[in-house]
Amino acid sequence: MRLSATRPLLGIMVTEQNRKLPFASSDFYKHLTSYGDSEGLDVFVFSPNRIDWKQEMVRGYTYLSETQEWVMRLLPLPSLIYDRCFFSTKDSYRQYRYHVGKLRAKPHIRFLGYGLSGKWEVGQILQKDSALHLYLPQTSMLTSGTGLRKWLRTRSDVFLKPQGGSQGRGALHIHKISTLDDNSSFHIKGRDAHNHPIERDFKDFDSCWFWLRNLIGMRPYLIQEYLTLHSTEGMAYDVRSLVQKNGRGLWESTGMAVRIGKPGSITSNLHGGGTAEDVTSFLTKEFGDSKAHELIATLDMLSSRIPPFLEAHHGRLAELGIDLGIDTCGRVWILEVNSKPGRTIFARMRNEKARTKSIANPIHYAGFLLHKKLS
Repeated sequence: MRLSATRPLLGIMVTEQNRKLPFASSDFYKHLTSYGDSEGLDVFVFSPNRIDWKQEMVRGYTYLSETQEWVMRLLPLPSLIYDRCFFSTKDSYRQYRYHVGKLRAKPHIRFLGYGLSGKWEVGQILQKDSALHLYLPQTSMLTSGTGLRKWLRTRSDVFLKPQGGSQGRGALHIHKISTLDDNSSFHIKGRDAHNHPIERDFKDFDSCWFWLRNLIGMRPYLIQEYLTLHSTEGMAYDVRSLVQKNGRGLWESTGMAVRIGKPGSITSNLHGGGTAEDVTSFLTKEFGDSKAHELIATLDMLSSRIPPFLEAHHGRLAELGIDLGIDTCGRVWILEVNSKPGRTIFARMRNEKARTKSIANPIHYAGFLLHKKLS
């Protein structure tokens, strides 16, 4: 791509990594460069840490299709920003918040969307819509061993997950094994912060809680009612619905797919070794034609209702990955909503139409925002 002095810039804002090409997902960004060209936009990739605020310039990377290489350049701050930053430390998040605050204060810069806060905050927003209450699992913040013990007094299973985690990292299932003398033991299964599988047994609650505190550390966690989200073959699964703004600035469904966890996993995430399948055929196999049709109607309803409601209470959003669970009784649950969703699910299914659309939509929406601003 040859940059033009007259064309607007779309900056893909990423988390810098310690590698030769200092960012991941380069194939995705190559495609965005190509689509940007057709929309009249010059696309480049940058880290907010590389902004020179005095000069209002940034060191970024553009992709040259002729030589098939990424080239580093000094560029002006972009008119449009597509935020694809992810964080592994509090420090990196703090730096990000500082730079984003300064970028948002610039009247000539427009973000495609503003990243959602943690799972708890998103859940609190969704609770404001009475039509969604039926689909939201009971959830609270994990603040103490006393709180967790209280949950386990009335149920034999609970689910713990990090407030800001993704890809199934840190998710834990606690199972209480009650005995006649009221001395319960506990079994924990899940994944640690590095996505490695873990499984432990404890003779009492105190030893269980001591181990949990060491594992979790200072990371904020949620307690959630345990849902039996597995297939008739015993595999954990959920439905990922990708919803995006299009070139007219309207929400539309890009596609849905079932994510199935690998055997023995408590989550269905693809990064944990899962697979993807077509929604209609999978649900028909699990529940039969009539129930599958009813379930898909509910999934469609939630996919269309959640984005505008969230946006009305949060601020502009460009796309959402909505994770929906279906328990063994055929009840649908809202599990998570992610404002920086991946797209690998469509490639796994070889659904080229949905994959292409999922990449093109952010560019089309960027064009809409640009023309809206110019007019």
